[in-house]
Amino acid sequence: MALGFAGCATVPPREAELRGETMGSEWTLRVVGRLPASLPVLQAGAQARFDAVNQALSTWRPDSALSRFNENDSGEWVDVDPELAAVMSYGLGLAASSDGAYDLTVGPLVNLWGFGPDPARDHAPEAADIEAARTRVGWRKLEVDVARHRARKAPGVRVDLSSLGKGRGVDRVAEYLDAQGVANYLIDLSGKLRARGVNAARQPWRVAVEQPAADDPSGAPRTVPVTVSLRDASIATSGDYRKYFESGGRHYSHIIDPRTGSPVTHTTLSATAIGNTCMEADALATVFMVMPPDVALRLADARHTPALWISRANGSFRLARSASWPLE
Repeated sequence: MALGFAGCATVPPREAELRGETMGSEWTLRVVGRLPASLPVLQAGAQARFDAVNQALSTWRPDSALSRFNENDSGEWVDVDPELAAVMSYGLGLAASSDGAYDLTVGPLVNLWGFGPDPARDHAPEAADIEAARTRVGWRKLEVDVARHRARKAPGVRVDLSSLGKGRGVDRVAEYLDAQGVANYLIDLSGKLRARGVNAARQPWRVAVEQPAADDPSGAPRTVPVTVSLRDASIATSGDYRKYFESGGRHYSHIIDPRTGSPVTHTTLSATAIGNTCMEADALATVFMVMPPDVALRLADARHTPALWISRANGSFRLARSASWPLE
């Protein structure tokens, strides 16, 4: 952010960009047009909303509302942060509608495979350890009472909201900007985006779908980047190339199928979803990544969700789209 933005002028350049850090990633906010407050005020407001969500939902912070809930193995109803209750309730609904492909109690498996707060690993865990962790996983082991801000879980269950926490943070910032009267913006947190209004050219925001790294040693892309117009909507991508390790000639990604206890093995490299909220897009991208491609496509079409899959086929990329994906 340029020093010239530090004043109280309410008419910024054609487009201004704010930046900050949260949830282990950098966020950016692009705003266009007349603003109700100075850019430093908007930056502080956005950062505060991100920080509040992180304090509620972080798996990595021992003092977060989620960590405190996870440490309670009483099996009894306990009071929880309203933000945590609302997000867990959404996750339980998605778990039910996806037949368990989405499971917010996947924490013990994520940790076992080295993709959570526990130390990373460079080899697959033993089958017996996987089965032991699976006994602590199951979305039906968690109950949430949103109205009374309380929840309970079976002892040993560990909730992991990494698959939608960043999307929720983006939504909270969007709500703040809407309340302030900001008409045109694009929020991006590690590939979780939400757009409102138009860009500086008075057109819908144009965003590129993140492309997996090519198999070619040169790193050259093998497909033309996919772009989409985004206006008053959100988009998120989940991929098996973000966090992974290789052992014994096999690729193990952080995308864990809670029904098997192991990383997914199908050919999907990434899944992208468009939703009304960024939390929805974030979570659905994960679901579509966990499911086999044909099953994921059926679910996307049943929900009328615009979705895009990139898979590996004979050393190159192949794209598949749901019926409602915008063709441009």
